[in-house]
Amino acid sequence: MKFIADLRLLMAYAFKEDPYHENAEAFFNSAEKEKAEIFVVTPIILEAEAVWLAKKVDVSLTEWLSFISDIITNPVLNKIEIDSNIYENHVKLYKKFGGNLTYFDSFHAAAAIATGNPLVTTDSKLLKAKEIPTKDLKMYTRMN
Repeated sequence: MKFIADLRLLMAYAFKEDPYHENAEAFFNSAEKEKAEIFVVTPIILEAEAVWLAKKVDVSLTEWLSFISDIITNPVLNKIEIDSNIYENHVKLYKKFGGNLTYFDSFHAAAAIATGNPLVTTDSKLLKAKEIPTKDLKMYTRMN
């Protein structure tokens, strides 16, 4: 099995005080047990920077830089480069949803559509969109 992770999932996993931390731990444990592959789109680093600069994360600069370094270097996180197919899907989704999806969410969703691999997220807008293959992070619990 292959999954696409969004920034929300990675932040939940990295920061213990996150409300979805236990779900993220359960997801990564399940993925490891099933030998699933986890992918991220390369613009995730730019998304993370935007989140940090907008002060939407209350962690020290040292913790944040460590988090970013983990995304870049962690061999568990396979990178999906943006190609013309993903970019075209991204633009179409961003236009279709009229700003209801963030610029970066539309990249995650476009990669899920292009690859057919589910995007693991807590974002209700993404989870409701029928054309985007998704899995709700909240369904992963310690019991899985």
